[in-house]
Amino acid sequence: MDKDPSLKNMAFPFIRVAPRPGKPRETGLTIVADRGIAMNRVTDLIEASGPYIDFVKVGIGAFRLQPEAFLKRKIAALHKAGIRVFFAGDVTETAFQQGVSAQFYAAVKKLGAEAVEVSSAQVAMSLKDKCELIRMATSAGLKVVAEAGQKGIEDWTSSQSYVFKQVDAYQKAGAWKVLVQGEGTSEGVTEFKGDFVLNLAARFDAQDFIFQAKDGTTQAWYVNTLGNQVSLDIDDHQVIDLELMRRGLRKRGVFGLIGSL
Repeated sequence: MDKDPSLKNMAFPFIRVAPRPGKPRETGLTIVADRGIAMNRVTDLIEASGPYIDFVKVGIGAFRLQPEAFLKRKIAALHKAGIRVFFAGDVTETAFQQGVSAQFYAAVKKLGAEAVEVSSAQVAMSLKDKCELIRMATSAGLKVVAEAGQKGIEDWTSSQSYVFKQVDAYQKAGAWKVLVQGEGTSEGVTEFKGDFVLNLAARFDAQDFIFQAKDGTTQAWYVNTLGNQVSLDIDDHQVIDLELMRRGLRKRGVFGLIGSL
């Protein structure tokens, strides 16, 4: 029998698979992007794959266009399923531009979310400003996911020393994790920048990062290269595929199970 308690009530219990720590996890996180989905889809997501999701990232600023009561219902349903919540950086950036960051973080905390992203995808922001936002959000009782990289700028990885400086500064400011942007590493590039990722993991610790990985090939590279405890930011329809990779069911794993990627 498999000794992993998260699989105790799952089908075919006599089939052994690679074990995973139970929730709440701090490593090997699966973060699912939420682009404003409604409650029926949230319910379906929880029913189909809730045990394997650690965080839902409420993204693209959709939450600014949705009622507070709806967000509270969504967060309550996710919490009941043991899934934590963090708000992506789009509205964080707007709040920074408008000088209402402290108010925004207080509102996020009041809604019941555990974390917030600090990024600079839409606005120009100095490293000093980002670190100040990290400290502000941490003081509000939130975990902070600080973004390394920038959407729409493919060559942000070209200065490895500056990225190292960013990560150092984020950690000193109190960031919980650093999100490595997919654009420029695995998206919008002719070839996946695996060497850059490995240099980051060598300079720091792979567990310090959440890596955006929006396709199966990239996800498989991360799991095969950095192990099944790597933390990945994926889309909601990819949860089971990723968990199968983590468990060794879609690759040659610990138990010699073979499948196609």
